[in-house]
Amino acid sequence: MKQLALVCLGGAFGSGLRYGTTLLFDKLSPKLAAAFPLATLLVNFVGCFAIGVGAGLLGREGVKYGPELQLLLLVGVCGGLTTFSAFAGQTLALTSGKALLNVGASLGGGLALAWFGAWLVK
Repeated sequence: MKQLALVCLGGAFGSGLRYGTTLLFDKLSPKLAAAFPLATLLVNFVGCFAIGVGAGLLGREGVKYGPELQLLLLVGVCGGLTTFSAFAGQTLALTSGKALLNVGASLGGGLALAWFGAWLVK
């Protein structure tokens, strides 16, 4: 039950961050936000980088509260923050050229940043 509570708490925080980022982008640049899902791309990049760094740091032997922090931060916060379900829906709504750009940037950039985050903490 404690593990579920950690994931739910982190997920609520991550989801709030994602929603707040979308609101900020919508307010700062409504035309750009309507034309391309930059807020989703940004939170996916940040989440992928954070997962790489967090897994590298919290997966080390002897880290106090490592498994609990992994649940809270990686499963909860990053899981609530990264928005691949929103990514899929928004990509489907884009024209084919923009959809390909969104898929390529999200997957290529996200994987590269996760790798870089893990490498950074080694």
